[in-house]
Amino acid sequence: MNRPDARDLLATARELLLKQLLPALPASLHYEARMIASAMAMALREMELAAACTQAEAAALARVLDVHGQAEPSLAEARAQVARNIRQGLYDEHGAVRERLLDALLAITREQLRISNPKVVAHG
Repeated sequence: MNRPDARDLLATARELLLKQLLPALPASLHYEARMIASAMAMALREMELAAACTQAEAAALARVLDVHGQAEPSLAEARAQVARNIRQGLYDEHGAVRERLLDALLAITREQLRISNPKVVAHG
């Protein structure tokens, strides 16, 4: 593996932006610079957490589909099957099946928020 890797380069660029470039920029560009730094931080989190997020989503959807004796070989197919089940009304009635879907959707959303907006998860 090459050093520095993409993560290292992105982290270094973000730090340089915030510590050296931002103070030198006119105040009218501070918001934009902070937006760029925020996007860089999100990209770093995605590099670190995307695989775990994908695995968590696949596991959550597998638990939902297992109730119906359905199993899908890929995450894309699992998403499509859950969407079909929702359109068919399989989760409309209150009960354990619906709760399993809602639990899965909440878990998936939390995992995605760990990447896009970790402050929300920390305060949730």
